[in-house]
Amino acid sequence: MAADRRVVAVVLPLGFAALTALVAVRFGPLLRLDTALSDAALRFARSHHVWRAVMSAITHSADQRVLLPALLLAVAFAVWRRDRAGVVFLLAAAATATVLRLTVLTLVHRPRPPERLTAAAGWAFPSGHTTSATIAAGILVVLLWPLLPSGRARAVLAAVAGLWAGLVGISRVALAAHWPTDVLGGWLLAGSVLTVLGIVLRPRPRDSVRPQPSGSPPGGDGP
Repeated sequence: MAADRRVVAVVLPLGFAALTALVAVRFGPLLRLDTALSDAALRFARSHHVWRAVMSAITHSADQRVLLPALLLAVAFAVWRRDRAGVVFLLAAAATATVLRLTVLTLVHRPRPPERLTAAAGWAFPSGHTTSATIAAGILVVLLWPLLPSGRARAVLAAVAGLWAGLVGISRVALAAHWPTDVLGGWLLAGSVLTVLGIVLRPRPRDSVRPQPSGSPPGGDGP
């Protein structure tokens, strides 16, 4: 499992770096694919009003006015549980993702799609809503994981959190607020931050600590 995490911690940042380079140099085939997908999404949303309304509701669930209070609530919850590792992880994840995203955003300075179905401003790559939603989903899983009683409940938590983050990204393309690769970049960036910090900070669930054999000193042979 630890080896798998290390592989992911290498693959995701490399994928993000490669995608960033292609976007930065305005790689022709990638731009044409982005344009074709964005135009198709725009036409579909304009002709399907229920779809547009659903996508709008989902996209606004990841607005800063929603996620910032949620982050403060998560900090308060972790502090109340005296989960210092969780506090450090969630603050580090939120701060690191924000700094990296804004840095890349400024360096790449990619324009957004010209016709948009929701309010959006600033440069496009990587998607802020997508990055923030994915970071929030990861934080939610880390904080609630040790509180759930079974593997099935934890699988449901991870699936629901991942589905929401995925739908937020889809909504940004559906409403023509971002190009598809902006959203892919947001997923890769957030996944990179969550995976690397998960390895470095190791916010282990409390119930994952192996019981000590009788007579062993506390922490004597921990992983």
